[in-house]
Amino acid sequence: MPRAEPDDARDDIMTEKTTATLTTYITDMHALVNHGLRAVERQARMLTGTSDLQALGAVQEFQRTLEGHLKLLDARAEQLGGKVSQPLKDAVTTVTGFLAGLFNRVYTKKACKAIRDDYTFLSHVAVSYLMLFTTANVLGDRETAMLAEQGYRDAARLVMHIDRILPSLVAQELREDNLPVADLERQSRTMLSRAWKREESELGLESNATA
Repeated sequence: MPRAEPDDARDDIMTEKTTATLTTYITDMHALVNHGLRAVERQARMLTGTSDLQALGAVQEFQRTLEGHLKLLDARAEQLGGKVSQPLKDAVTTVTGFLAGLFNRVYTKKACKAIRDDYTFLSHVAVSYLMLFTTANVLGDRETAMLAEQGYRDAARLVMHIDRILPSLVAQELREDNLPVADLERQSRTMLSRAWKREESELGLESNATA
């Protein structure tokens, strides 16, 4: 019968395992953000000097936000004794490879399509931060949980910004293609508002937020 390990030894093993798990999640998050940032930087260069000032402003905000995230993730990984330059797991490589294919496949001078791709990427960033937040919380790492919450809030804010500007970008590009475009952008915004409010109500988020 194997001899039981002392309590201190078991605690050390659990602490080491917890730290390793958190470091892996943070490293993977860093890789995801860094990968998307490169694509966003290309978009910013593409849009610079064009008349798409609204799209350029949005992309530049994406870039600033993601750069800030990289610094925070890098610092937290170092605090936990890890390095963000560690090799990526197969799963993360697959995800970032998919995003690379997405950005490259639809690479275009059309600003609304570039912003659409950012929506896909930022949504993935948001759900990844949600996973990191949950992991950090259940493992008792308050500092990482706070970092993940800020990351999720930023990603959600940027996604909502795209919701606000995309209808006008689409309408603008249709006009540039000499298509008859009715001034119905407000209807798109109304549709978005109804959809989000309905989902909040069905999930019980409204009552929780005001409780």
